[in-house]
Amino acid sequence: MSQTTQTFTVPDMDCQSCVRSITAAVHQVDAKAEISADLPAKRVTVTGTGSAAAFAAAIEDAGFTATPA
Repeated sequence: MSQTTQTFTVPDMDCQSCVRSITAAVHQVDAKAEISADLPAKRVTVTGTGSAAAFAAAIEDAGFTATPA
């Protein structure tokens, strides 16, 4: 399965604890996904084999709002 890169705007991501929660949630979809977070811009970029919808749903299940950037 090929990897894709998706970027999400996460307006309620405020701190490193938020980043850790989001990372754990995304890893439930794809354990090998690479996640980078830009706190000032409130953006999360995910590179992995899951779909954009699956990654967004995981972020939302963790208690955050995720919209494609």
